[in-house]
Amino acid sequence: MAMLGDIVELSVVVNDLDAAAARFTKLFGLRVHRRDTSERFGFKNAILPTGIGHIELMEPTDSTKAVGKFLARNGEGVYLVGFECRDIPGAVKKLRADGVKVDSPRDDIAWVHPRETHGLFVELRRCHRRAVYAVAPRLRADVENRIADACGLAEEDLIVSD
Repeated sequence: MAMLGDIVELSVVVNDLDAAAARFTKLFGLRVHRRDTSERFGFKNAILPTGIGHIELMEPTDSTKAVGKFLARNGEGVYLVGFECRDIPGAVKKLRADGVKVDSPRDDIAWVHPRETHGLFVELRRCHRRAVYAVAPRLRADVENRIADACGLAEEDLIVSD
């Protein structure tokens, strides 16, 4: 089984967050779901949902941190691609055994250093996909189990309505 699942995050470093958010909204009909600032990592961002994932637009606020250094070195562009990964601890163990530099502060997320992946910063994240299905009440229990099994979803990630 492949370690990487669906792409769920595409992070793009930009010079001007407001202009980039307006451009993505105009061009693609996306909407900003949330804005935030990370003092720790030195950027402000806007999250634009896209089906099962999102685009994260990032404007550096500190030129000495990774996002600021990326912009200075590369200009605007793709910074990180996040993939679903069903077994992050297992993936981290395998990658480290293969000599790959991986940072994993928790069991639900890990980052593979860009030097290991031809310049692409890879994020492994716990599957967050939610499924929504309409089901007749008398079939609910059976259908919930079948859908959860088929999609590899935990019960809390399955939303079923009548």
